[in-house]
Amino acid sequence: MRPAVTAASVPAADHDGEQETGRYGRRKVRPGLTPAAIATAGRRLIEREGLEALTMRAVATELNTAPASLYRHVADRDALLLAILEQIAEGLPVEVSGRTPRTRLRRRWLAAHTYMADHVWVLHILIRGEMVAETAFRFTDACLADFLAAGLSPAKAMRAFYGCWHLTIGELLDGHPLKPPREPSQRQRAVARVDPEQLPALARVTAALPPREHRRDDFPGVLDTLLSGFLAEARTPTVTSRGAGPSRGRS
Repeated sequence: MRPAVTAASVPAADHDGEQETGRYGRRKVRPGLTPAAIATAGRRLIEREGLEALTMRAVATELNTAPASLYRHVADRDALLLAILEQIAEGLPVEVSGRTPRTRLRRRWLAAHTYMADHVWVLHILIRGEMVAETAFRFTDACLADFLAAGLSPAKAMRAFYGCWHLTIGELLDGHPLKPPREPSQRQRAVARVDPEQLPALARVTAALPPREHRRDDFPGVLDTLLSGFLAEARTPTVTSRGAGPSRGRS
């Protein structure tokens, strides 16, 4: 990780205020440079060229400015990556309609799945366990509020949340690869070689499945099964008059 750069260690702008000199040479200082603009440029770079393309120098080139200018607003690559995660997390669904906790939970998780399918690369960062976007806590809070309203204890509400979260990221990572695999993939060849005598159940189920291109999205059905299991453990659901949705302004 690159150490944070302090104001004292960043080359100052020239007297005319239009250029600055640094380790990467002289460039015009881009006016209006902000942390949000830098995060947006970094996100654009990742979505165009992949996560490995994210460097401070590449983002500076994207913004047509000097790398030293970025360090005035963002400490290092990790800080930039976290800012991008926060930006993505702002799009997670929090306010959803529905008269019952289960309805709201189902709609929120389905919307989250659809949204994150367009940003699968984010999950490859999250599964490292090193970073979390605090903006995402609003989504977590909304889900927990509905699990509690459905009658789950705090411990079971958290377990149910993690169950739905793991289902979501697992399905996205498995079913929405960053790059489409070459056909036929090694996985497809291995499944095609399954011996019915040695693995009878796997062979039977695999043979019953339609071709992958004709399969429907199973996520909603699996989510329904998971929610049914968790909510079956609930105490008598809390009766509310919210109608439009959970508390704290959610609808």
